[in-house]
Amino acid sequence: RTVSMRLGYRAAVCVSEEEKNEEGDTEGDGGTNLDYREREGKYPGDARVSLLYAGSEERKSDDEDDEDDNMNSKQSKSRPPVALVHNLSKEYVLHSLKTSPLVQRYKLDNNNKNATTKNVRLISLAHNPETQIAAYLISNATTQTTPEKNKGKDAALLSREAREYMKKSLTSAFVGYEQAVRKGFIDGYGVCSNGLSLPEGHDMAMSWRDVLECAVDAFVEVKGGDIRPQEKQENHDQQYQRSSLKVIRLPGNVLETRGLDVSKEICSFFGSCHEDDDNSNEPSSPPSEEGLHSITDDPDDYHAKQRRKLRKSRNILPKSIQVHVTRPLTAYPFGGTGIESNSSPGLSDNSGLSAPPLYFKKNNSEVDDNGTNKDGGGSSIDATHPIRILDYRIESGPLGREPTMAWTNHHYASHGLRPSSYQPILNAVLSHFDAESILEASRTRELTVEERETLDGCKLLRDMIHDLDASLDDMRSFAAHEEYLMNVAVPLIYGSFEGLDEESAGMLQLFFRAHGMAVRMVVARWTRELLLGGWKRRVGVDEKGRADTGDREKDDGAAGDDAVTKDKDQEKKIAKIWKAYGFGDYRGGYDIPEDFTLQDFALRQILEEEAVRGVVVGCSSPEHALEAMRAADASGVDNGNKKK
Repeated sequence: RTVSMRLGYRAAVCVSEEEKNEEGDTEGDGGTNLDYREREGKYPGDARVSLLYAGSEERKSDDEDDEDDNMNSKQSKSRPPVALVHNLSKEYVLHSLKTSPLVQRYKLDNNNKNATTKNVRLISLAHNPETQIAAYLISNATTQTTPEKNKGKDAALLSREAREYMKKSLTSAFVGYEQAVRKGFIDGYGVCSNGLSLPEGHDMAMSWRDVLECAVDAFVEVKGGDIRPQEKQENHDQQYQRSSLKVIRLPGNVLETRGLDVSKEICSFFGSCHEDDDNSNEPSSPPSEEGLHSITDDPDDYHAKQRRKLRKSRNILPKSIQVHVTRPLTAYPFGGTGIESNSSPGLSDNSGLSAPPLYFKKNNSEVDDNGTNKDGGGSSIDATHPIRILDYRIESGPLGREPTMAWTNHHYASHGLRPSSYQPILNAVLSHFDAESILEASRTRELTVEERETLDGCKLLRDMIHDLDASLDDMRSFAAHEEYLMNVAVPLIYGSFEGLDEESAGMLQLFFRAHGMAVRMVVARWTRELLLGGWKRRVGVDEKGRADTGDREKDDGAAGDDAVTKDKDQEKKIAKIWKAYGFGDYRGGYDIPEDFTLQDFALRQILEEEAVRGVVVGCSSPEHALEAMRAADASGVDNGNKKK
């Protein structure tokens, strides 16, 4: 069993140099000044990501002599801003591990002979090293405040320098981790990075070879140059004969397949996908020949030199690396950066302070079925509204019967795209707000002010409900839908009526409930079509492509070549959408059985990848955890040789 923890981000108080000098650094490495330790700039390499709290101005009491007022005045003194800071220095890593309650508990249990955590490994992960690339790019970009030496640098040179800066920071973190392993704080370390799944030309992309190179450099620094082959190091503890790098964690799913390709490259490099232990029954393949001299190699090429270095360092590197996949059910356009390859990451001067590129840039645009942008509104897919590879639970069943909860894919197979109750509820709500009685009165007399306001409000509500219904088939993100309701629909209702009677409020609640289920249906179906990419299964055909008549034995023959077909026009349309969202080359889609939920299918696909040793699934409820475990059981990965 493995327990992992991530290091890199922290909240830090922003103080000026003058304030730092006034208070002084009283902590040092072993001090107890907890307040000062969390101040921005405490550790080398602090890079500001964002401002969490803007701070408050000092407010003094009018009556300084009054004791209560003086107390209130003290409580109202100005508070400094608080920033989200990223750091990968060895100083920060060692400090974080030394003061971590998890590490302290781990050490305590390891020293306890009767502890139940003997078989638990504690792994610490350097979180998003690519943030240091952004920090360098922003602090060195050509601006009015940029030092003269940096002006005029081309983008390629600046990008190379930024990557070297990132590698230096990551090496420093790995040095801290290697020292922590020696001290017994952790069993090993790794990297958790979104940049590892970005295409090579992207400003924020990281290479897994850079991770290995940093691990080699850190090991050499900690060992003091003693990197003799293992069999010659007889006087040394065997635990430290190789790098303690254990895990590389990166995003990957059935849409963002770049991460799965990277996991295969890592597996190929080591010649083994299984964990580095003596009990594994999985056969090992020979390590790749990567790094051998080739007559086509440019001896001065950076990548060729790096490959040769890694090949010569195989006795330092671990025998294998575990690759874990994160966010298997969430697909972000362009990896969540909001920018395409070879484009500027949104560099901007932030009053001389380092800040990241626009990781979560909202484009406010949607891609239509032809792969072109259009206004998104509540249907946008972007870095803040990613694609969720999910089917949802909704109320289902024929009209006139008590509804039951069913998955959206099962409801679609039985009742179609709309919830059975949606159209009747829509009609009832529109009828309720038709203000027919007021319109009748207007034909015989002049309306009162209150009646005119009610009539205008009803018209506005009916228009809003019509718009929501008309845009239903364009919905792509349930999160975007909820955001639209909170920012547009709800304020519109409150702004139109001073108050609603109980019946009207109940009717609106009923509509939004039914409309929310309809949105879930549309979003889940669109996501499935995006994954199918043209694959179509005839009604009454099971997951093996056979006619499902209900009386056929499992081993009967196939139903025929037309059981599963492919729509070439639909495939071309889907390929354009994949490209527009930055998911890479379209690979032909997936033949997804209709009785599989999307999350079940997506998890099984990843779990069956030979190079993937673990899948990290976010579970916000016990039901989600059970779903993930069922998918793991169904994939057959826990067979004694391979555990995820």
